[in-house]
Amino acid sequence: MSSDAPFSVYFALDGPHLDGLIGSAGLLRFDWPERKFYIKHFYGISSAHNPSVAPNGKLALLGNFSQTIFIVDISNPDKMQEVTRQSTMYFEESGYRLRANTHHLWYPDSERFIGALGDHLYRFHVDDLKNPERLGPHYLENAHELRWDATRRYILMGDLGPEKRDVRQVGVFDLEEPDPNKRSRIIKVQNNVWHCRVHPTKPVGYAATYSLITDHEDWVNWSPGFIREYIYEIDLPTARITRTWSSSAEFPGHLNSDIDIADDTLYIASGGSHCVLEIPLERFAESRVLPCIPKWTTRAFSIRDKLHTLMGAMARKPTATATHYMLQTLQVTGNRILDGIYATRVSPDGKYIVTGNRGYNTLAVYDRQTFEKVYEVLLPFRRDVYGKGTDHYRLTNRFMGLHLGVHHSELIARDA
Repeated sequence: MSSDAPFSVYFALDGPHLDGLIGSAGLLRFDWPERKFYIKHFYGISSAHNPSVAPNGKLALLGNFSQTIFIVDISNPDKMQEVTRQSTMYFEESGYRLRANTHHLWYPDSERFIGALGDHLYRFHVDDLKNPERLGPHYLENAHELRWDATRRYILMGDLGPEKRDVRQVGVFDLEEPDPNKRSRIIKVQNNVWHCRVHPTKPVGYAATYSLITDHEDWVNWSPGFIREYIYEIDLPTARITRTWSSSAEFPGHLNSDIDIADDTLYIASGGSHCVLEIPLERFAESRVLPCIPKWTTRAFSIRDKLHTLMGAMARKPTATATHYMLQTLQVTGNRILDGIYATRVSPDGKYIVTGNRGYNTLAVYDRQTFEKVYEVLLPFRRDVYGKGTDHYRLTNRFMGLHLGVHHSELIARDA
């Protein structure tokens, strides 16, 4: 282990519910090669989604669906204390609970960052959150993941969509365009795009579809769609799609989450299909699939979690008239009830792929070349307790608890 380059991975924890959009707000840190993890939950905030770690490794923005800018001091992993919070409703009102600041972009000085609030992108300073600079309208329905190129000029933006209508588009925001009202350009695509990534050295982005189905334009109570998926390569200066990758419905790449790029190779976490997809960018054609299935003991004893997930699904739609939702979900997940891989990152030295399995509540490390599992840990399960003082949750190592809700992740290298 001593020869491995040290790194830390931060995971947002969104609670044990079905889709990760209505739960609690926590932060998990995993250190390698120490194989240690630290967990902290926060009060008065809900539905954590993505941790954006500052370049100095001392601060993190915990993106969430609570319409709150939330900054955490991560310099001491044993504490991970809140630094400050600011309601985004102070700047722009929001009539939809999923219209919130989930992803952020840090400047190299670790003092400024960009986030999407309401109809616009804003630039904030950590010491003066109430006076941001409005950068211009993004023209998306609900700007979600934000990623920018190495020059920090172009921002690729995913779109979560509104409450009552399907939306199929991505945006490219040019920070150097003189007219703020012309900085965003919209690209129409075949399906929903929530998540994206930009090449570490080139002004080229990658946007992956996230296919959903629902009835009567109810885009709150949706289900996974068992249909073909796409990944679009986008030239950011021209905002045009240059190459398209697509898979058949049976290909295990549904409900994508984290996207990473290492050595001109794309890695995508499949929240629906319990795997990580690897696509070399040279031809943008061939692929490898890394199945991320936990040990049989973990799968066998996650009974309470599976029942909780089934209850959540049945509470959303009348069971007798929703068999098409259930069957498509099972087709997506390979007949598994629980969620799959929502977090994946490649280690700084390129040796490992680190994954977080949301439903089975595990973290795992795989050899990047051979796909052999190097390490796996079952995280503490959770038992919520309300009305008994301020500690409204308990963590237990028993198999019969509820999962923490591992969602998006960010990785930083550490000094030896």
